Amino acid sequence: MSRIFNLDHLIKLTHQKTIFPFYHIVADETPVHIRNLYQARTVEEFKADLDFLLKHYEPISLKELIADVCKNKSPQKNRFHLTFDDGLAEIYTMVAPILKERNIPATFFISTDFIDNKAMFYRFKASILAERFSAKGVLDVSFKEAYKIDDLAEVLEFNFNDYLIKEEPYLTTGQIQELIDQGFTIGAHSLNHPLYRSISLEEQVNQTLKSIDYLTNEFKLDYKVFSFPFTDDGVGSTFFSKIKKEVDLTFGTAGLKADSIPFNIQRIPMEKPLSGENLIKGEYVYYLVKKIVRKNKIKRR
Repeated sequence: MSRIFNLDHLIKLTHQKTIFPFYHIVADETPVHIRNLYQARTVEEFKADLDFLLKHYEPISLKELIADVCKNKSPQKNRFHLTFDDGLAEIYTMVAPILKERNIPATFFISTDFIDNKAMFYRFKASILAERFSAKGVLDVSFKEAYKIDDLAEVLEFNFNDYLIKEEPYLTTGQIQELIDQGFTIGAHSLNHPLYRSISLEEQVNQTLKSIDYLTNEFKLDYKVFSFPFTDDGVGSTFFSKIKKEVDLTFGTAGLKADSIPFNIQRIPMEKPLSGENLIKGEYVYYLVKKIVRKNKIKRR
């Protein structure tokens, strides 16, 4: 349906002038640790997405966004801010050069336990075992049972540390600093990427504030932002009340949607088998449908 709608008309109907497309990785060949989870956006697809965005929106920096949200300022122009989750090495090798060439700011969210390839997200481990040993069932293992993946790897005599050393899937401290020096911004993405609704409120707060504090201190940041691993679905208002004095903005993954927490921004997932144009138009159409049944705003309890 999105193909038959004019984007400018959709923006006027929804009054949603600012959008937040988000990615994890850009790569022509999806790495093994991701291959069984989702398909990476290719360089050509990513550049096409950017062409579409730049045609219809103006890029905005994170600090401009923070200032506007703080002042509750409504945008006069169509705008977008790009974000990337998980702190993968391709941000440095593939994404940043493309964005610099086009003068597009972006924020990269990082799970701090994985910096310098010291550890690995349990879902990445599952993808590797599913690929190397046809162990597809391991993809169903939850965060709380992540130890089962390590147990299986031991039985299969597969060493994840060897994979980390050889493949270096994550950003290093030096690369992160270089990205900051180039004008990009960074934010926290928890310590080790749990599903927030599956952990206690105390652990939610701990994962959030400790990862923020690490990045703030390590890289001397004068802003504090956080994106939820997986999703912010099921995260209650009490969590936000406990962290609101410690963060400037937080980011969810619910698409084009408003939130009852004014500093929690919802983003549009872009790693789907559609063009960027159809993905974004589709979000606007879906927003209008949700608005009819009053489901276009997340209400926290």
